[in-house]
Amino acid sequence: MNVKFTKIQTKVERQLVQNLYNQSVPAHEKSYFYPLWWKRNRKNVSFLNIYDGDKWVGWIFYSVHNDLIKVTLFATIDSKTARKYDGMMFDKLKKLYPHYRIITTVEIENLDGGNREQVIKEQEFCKNNGFKSTGYFVKRKTDSFEFMLVGDDFDMTEHYKIDQELYPIIGKSLANSMKKQIQKSEEKQP
Repeated sequence: MNVKFTKIQTKVERQLVQNLYNQSVPAHEKSYFYPLWWKRNRKNVSFLNIYDGDKWVGWIFYSVHNDLIKVTLFATIDSKTARKYDGMMFDKLKKLYPHYRIITTVEIENLDGGNREQVIKEQEFCKNNGFKSTGYFVKRKTDSFEFMLVGDDFDMTEHYKIDQELYPIIGKSLANSMKKQIQKSEEKQP
């Protein structure tokens, strides 16, 4: 398997990305596609295809600030091989940016426990790919997420700066709004 990232250049690729986005992103988060799409050509932002050789297997959206990469969203096709491609995608990022830290969020268990199996899989995937807990959590609508990191320490002010760069007009108010939603646990998990 030879995973590579390429720019989304054709209407066919854009349609593949949008279809997978619609299949993989929860309904209450779907409004984010076009704002992400419009930001894809900024110098610190990448919205890319993921290919395995000549086969299109997914997409990734990430932004870079100093030595920190924030993976906002990604999706890969074929649920049987998705975790393998997801892992290869993060390996590719680590190779492209060898001295950078990578941060992403993973869902944590809902109060009703209805997503327990998915949460266990995501946490296991993160540990297997070198991610560790930052101790930061955020609650958005009905979902709660934990910030996971590959690399050394992380401070939420770095996350706020990425959002301010990504959304220059609303970034400051977005960061201020998010500060109210962020929680810091007393203990970091290994």
